[in-house]
Amino acid sequence: MSAISGLGAVNQNNNTSAISSNGATNAEGLSSMFLQLLVAQISHQNPLDPMDGTQYVSQLAEFANVESLQSLKIDSGKNLALQASQQALQATALIGTEVDVAADSIMLEQSGQIKGAVNLGVEADSVQLRLYNAQGQLMQQQELPYSGVGTVRFAFAEQDAGGYYVQADAYINGQPQALTTLLSGEVERVSVGNNKDDIILQVNGLGNHALTDTNQLAFSGNS
Repeated sequence: MSAISGLGAVNQNNNTSAISSNGATNAEGLSSMFLQLLVAQISHQNPLDPMDGTQYVSQLAEFANVESLQSLKIDSGKNLALQASQQALQATALIGTEVDVAADSIMLEQSGQIKGAVNLGVEADSVQLRLYNAQGQLMQQQELPYSGVGTVRFAFAEQDAGGYYVQADAYINGQPQALTTLLSGEVERVSVGNNKDDIILQVNGLGNHALTDTNQLAFSGNS
């Protein structure tokens, strides 16, 4: 009887390892495996002490549970893949629109404005912005008209093609505190990242950014 119990343990372990080692294993493969092991058990059972019906029923119940879990896993995987595809399809609607991403540098392929926003967590005495070119030369400087809590948008005058860096500081009690800048750019392309749940936006002049990292659609107007 111990030999039969041993085969029963092999049956359970094989079913478990088949699922854990390969998520793509389907219910049909599990059924075939179970039947082969069951036939092997019957063939090798002790004729003087054969397996009773309750043991068969117990193993069938165990297999039914495993098969149900595997089917659920397959269905869940299909649903996740479908959701990722739908999300990617919806994200393609962003192509040609402007989004804000956390960045402080931008590369202009042609002359144009440099736009963006800063988020203020506390009220400041003033907020100053400085625009530098790739050589570190100060190109423009401006003070934002509003320094209360919230998001404040900005726009620098048109610049020639090239690389630029934006520095933002909030002055509180006369002391400067660096702010994170959000820069605006047009979405040129949408792709799926290494993780199927990651939707990647290629933003003109700002590189690649995950959809989840984009702050908001950039306003067509500016403060």
